[in-house]
Amino acid sequence: MLGQFIELEEESDERYRCYILQNAVQIFNHSIQDDDLNDVRIYVSTDMQPNSLANEIKSYVTWFSTCETVFREYYENELHEKVHKDWFNEIEVYRVDITFNSIADYGATIACGDNILHDHIMIVDFDRERIQAINLNG
Repeated sequence: MLGQFIELEEESDERYRCYILQNAVQIFNHSIQDDDLNDVRIYVSTDMQPNSLANEIKSYVTWFSTCETVFREYYENELHEKVHKDWFNEIEVYRVDITFNSIADYGATIACGDNILHDHIMIVDFDRERIQAINLNG
């Protein structure tokens, strides 16, 4: 899945190197491929080598295609909105930012939309495999 990372030098700085993926990836049940891969950014601390994190990054990205229960429960409890059975399959992903400070310290922010909260973009913050917050923009 990961193949090689492509560094985006214009997005890198003294703290983080920014990478995009060469191959398609699935976030939730939304496939991201081709030019849209530019919207999946992986930030790796300059203290780490991206190759040493390749397996962890692959595992974390794969987890986002299997996190339906975690996402559904948090969504329904926090936003007090019930979702239908196909809700997870219909989520549209706009942007993904994954940050690795170390093997044990990582998280993600995903901007997405669904068919329940029309006219809103959900900004979902993850600390590892746990949702920290869903913020609505719109």
